[in-house]
Amino acid sequence: MKMFEKNKEKMKEKMEPDKVLRFAIVAVILLFLIGALIIGTRMMNPRVDATEGVKKLTELEDANVQKIDAQIQELEQTEADEAAAWKAKSAKEKMDGCIVLGDSTALGFRQNDILSKSQVKSKDGATVSDAEGSGLNELLTAVTEAETAPQKLILCIGRGDVAVSGETADAFAANYKSFVEQVKAALPDTKVYVCSIPAYLSLTSTGDATGSADSDTDSDSDAKDTTDNSDSKSSTDSKSNTDSKSSTDSKSSTDSKSSTDSKSNSDTSSDESSLSKMSTALDVTSYNEALKVLCKEEKVKYVDTTDLTDASYYGEDGSTMTKAYYEACINKILEAAFRNYVIQ
Repeated sequence: MKMFEKNKEKMKEKMEPDKVLRFAIVAVILLFLIGALIIGTRMMNPRVDATEGVKKLTELEDANVQKIDAQIQELEQTEADEAAAWKAKSAKEKMDGCIVLGDSTALGFRQNDILSKSQVKSKDGATVSDAEGSGLNELLTAVTEAETAPQKLILCIGRGDVAVSGETADAFAANYKSFVEQVKAALPDTKVYVCSIPAYLSLTSTGDATGSADSDTDSDSDAKDTTDNSDSKSSTDSKSNTDSKSSTDSKSSTDSKSSTDSKSNSDTSSDESSLSKMSTALDVTSYNEALKVLCKEEKVKYVDTTDLTDASYYGEDGSTMTKAYYEACINKILEAAFRNYVIQ
């Protein structure tokens, strides 16, 4: 028994190195297999040299940038040429295919040779408050019955409504809205623009829309009549009594001097007012504010001309617009209708 255990221990001692050797062999084989697998994978998927590709991409990028820059410069030059060509055109040429429709305000564009007769459809006294009776509907019918519908229709209406009908701003806006809807229904492919109402200005401190010229004329006439009557009375009295003549002449002289002084003061006042203050004779602010709201609701363009209040834009009567006004006004319209161009 002891001999058997002794032999067993000897066999264990002999097997222990063999076990270590076997483990080492297995480890080496595994490492070899892993190495072979890695090498095989790399051989099957060789690493690509990206240097040449990066170089080509850089060349393409540079070429694209140059091409894009050339295209941008070409576009800028085209736009500059178009803007120059546009600037060289007259208002009549720029407004080709467009019509201004309205009252006496619209008429001024033709009377001042800003637009041609065919580009203006107007009637003095036309109002939205009585579109049928004032002839406004008749103007619209003439536009809709033309062979070609206008590309753009600019409405210049409202002065008559404010000055004559005396409607409130809300009532005016309601009537204007009705007419705009009528226009849009009749001309569905036409872009509609609404101009603000020009102010009524006066050269007198009282803001009389009729102006001071007529008043001066009436004053002169009255003064002349007074002088004539005094001279006639003096001549008659001279035949009757010398003392009476002297008294009458004295009175006549005094009246004549008074009349002359009055006229002189009136002329001086007129000159002073013409050099200074333009006062608003008829406030159209609330009406224009109502038009702004209307334009937003109807999705039409509002053309704001309310800043055109310089004295040079109005005649002596304070209500008639001058050619300078219409030249400035047409630029406002062009700027609103053709925003791609710079108007100067």
